[in-house]
Amino acid sequence: MARHPAVEGVARALTLAPGILPLGMLFGAAASAAGIGPWAAAALSALVFAGTAQFAAVGLVASGAAVGSAVLLVALVNARYVLLSAATLDLGRKAGARGWQRVALALGVVDETYALQAAWARQGATTAAGLLLVSLTFWLMWVGGTLAGALLGARLPDLARYGLDYALPGIAVGLLGIFADTRERLLAGLAALAVAGALALAGLGTLAVLLVPPAFAFALGRWRPRGG
Repeated sequence: MARHPAVEGVARALTLAPGILPLGMLFGAAASAAGIGPWAAAALSALVFAGTAQFAAVGLVASGAAVGSAVLLVALVNARYVLLSAATLDLGRKAGARGWQRVALALGVVDETYALQAAWARQGATTAAGLLLVSLTFWLMWVGGTLAGALLGARLPDLARYGLDYALPGIAVGLLGIFADTRERLLAGLAALAVAGALALAGLGTLAVLLVPPAFAFALGRWRPRGG
């Protein structure tokens, strides 16, 4: 029996709860250690809603860098959301979303929500409400995890002992599993992970985030028509 689209949207978002909740707590603890209050950290997550950029920005602030540098870094790292927002708007249009719903979808897009929404759309008809609830549920988990981590702060156990400090790359690998539904996409994803990992180990993590995903996506798009 098919579930109601609203229930389906929440259920799909909750599949990533084991990764996003501890990641949010890690960010909250990092923000607390950098001198950011719990509610300010939660507000940051609510407004910026971008894990990689937030970790990078807090690291800069903790090292004494100017706030302007942190803002510029967030803008650069989040530049990829211009393309993701456009793709999400198309999903919303096909699902019959109204104007304000499309705006909400674009504002709530992150890598994980788009992956879940796009996979759902490929499996069958979606609804605007269902797509919105994917984003809303994910947003609530991220903000809630941040607040919990910031409130607990130093009282948090060493999450590295449980492997939870690898939540972010773990989620990225999970997204590869969602999208790698053809041999071409699997090979492109594995190659992108290898190149990005090498750049990160070389201390060029920001470059990996900015250049590797669009470069491999463009290459795959150019190559597939000739291969098909």
